[in-house]
Amino acid sequence: MLHATALSALLCWLGCAALIVLGRRRHFGLDETQGVQKWHRHPTPRTGGFALALGILVGLLWLMHLTYVSEPVTIRLAVAIAPVLLAGVVEDLRRHVPPLWRALATVLAAGLAVWLLEASVTRLGLWPLDAWIHAWPVLGWLIALVAISALPHAVNMIDGYNGLAGMVSFMIFGAIGYVAFKVSDPLIMALSLAAIGALLGFLFWNWPRGQIFLGDTGAYLLGFWMALLSVLLVARNPAVSPWFALMVLAYPVWELLYSLWRRKFRQRAGTAPDTLHLHHLVYWRLTRLIDEDDHPDPRQRRNAATSPYLWAVAAFSVGPAMLWWGSTPLLMACCVGFVTLYLLAYRLLVQRRI
Repeated sequence: MLHATALSALLCWLGCAALIVLGRRRHFGLDETQGVQKWHRHPTPRTGGFALALGILVGLLWLMHLTYVSEPVTIRLAVAIAPVLLAGVVEDLRRHVPPLWRALATVLAAGLAVWLLEASVTRLGLWPLDAWIHAWPVLGWLIALVAISALPHAVNMIDGYNGLAGMVSFMIFGAIGYVAFKVSDPLIMALSLAAIGALLGFLFWNWPRGQIFLGDTGAYLLGFWMALLSVLLVARNPAVSPWFALMVLAYPVWELLYSLWRRKFRQRAGTAPDTLHLHHLVYWRLTRLIDEDDHPDPRQRRNAATSPYLWAVAAFSVGPAMLWWGSTPLLMACCVGFVTLYLLAYRLLVQRRI
């Protein structure tokens, strides 16, 4: 399996290098520098997701050659993920794809995953919901549909600074792969390692200097992949608590839910971009303390310095998920604790008390 990880990393690294050169020489896939959520000074390729997809695909093909992943599963994965990749590619190259169309693409991909890969939520660890799901399996399909279609947008939402979404995704896939190893599930472990390898190749170029960005393609790909693996891991292994999936994904999930509530409270459209996410507050409140006088590009330095704070936030969800992956009561308590700490940190940052 490690050979596949190394191959994914190499192909993604080479793909990123080629896309950076293509962006500089042919202006291919360059991101804008003006906008509500733009924090870079120079036009930068937002095509890192293309290289990620290449790395994961090559890793999958090698894993199929090693018989860790069967050919039918590989084909079904490719079919299921095609809509989110298409939506991401069009947005990265053409821009301004209506949010409704992107949402429909993720719902279609999630529906294909539920149908082709039997990705269903079989239990929630809550009575009487588990009894209802057992009696009406369609409830489990609908929950999986919502979860898998929402995570691409959640990862896209936290993709605000160099290395942020990439490293958080790396941590999440590491946790999923670890638990898959503990319960002897080679398929989920192999799929996690393919993503880990590709992320290693991408992060080399993305953090700290931000020479290439994930773009919508990369964010949608990672969000779909981690949601699908989380659902399948729990469905295939009764020893894994259903709350493991929620805990390991707590940071992007809660960022999405809280942002939607915040925008509704402020009577703004849920899809309207703003600069009030937790990572934006960290950028404005914490990185300003960094001495920037001797740095040729202070903006880039603050950009790169923001992400480690959020990696620590993600660690408060990923760490407990890895430690207590089989204990529903402990994971429930940890979820409540994570949300409480998030809200406390957010409030202190808004009130400028940090």
